[in-house]
Amino acid sequence: MEKHYLPFINHCFMYKYFLSTLILICTVHSYSAIPIPIKDTAANRRFISLGPGISLSLADYILLKGSDFKKLTGCKLNWKEAMAFKIAKKKIKKVVKKDGTADMLALDKRPKKPFKWNWGGFFLGLLLPVLGLIITAFFKDEQRKSRIDSAGIGACIFGIVFLAIVLSSF
Repeated sequence: MEKHYLPFINHCFMYKYFLSTLILICTVHSYSAIPIPIKDTAANRRFISLGPGISLSLADYILLKGSDFKKLTGCKLNWKEAMAFKIAKKKIKKVVKKDGTADMLALDKRPKKPFKWNWGGFFLGLLLPVLGLIITAFFKDEQRKSRIDSAGIGACIFGIVFLAIVLSSF
């Protein structure tokens, strides 16, 4: 009978050793993770893909015009695409420094903060539509953008209600 239980006992010990080794490996990797900073590289060495088989360096993309884009890709840009093209050029122009290096972290950075509702700005915009927007623009703190947006929403609601009242009186 002892021979029958022996493989089961060895099997349990194998799982213990396997799991403890796995936990040890995961723990060591989590403590040794080091972020590697991306160094500024030359704008001539960073490329943007415009389509299949077409890529340009950042320096060349800044100098690119809409007509040149059409020659490269063979597609004419519509109005929406032309606006996106110009916005992308401006963003890349800000990233490329005067010495010819490009800060790739600044290109990937998302500075836009999410919208948070601000009741004070909303009621200022709702009760004093034009004056409320002007007043909220003078407060300078970290909630400024959200306060102005909330005041704009309040002013829009006031305008819709005012327009509905005026149109219903006719």
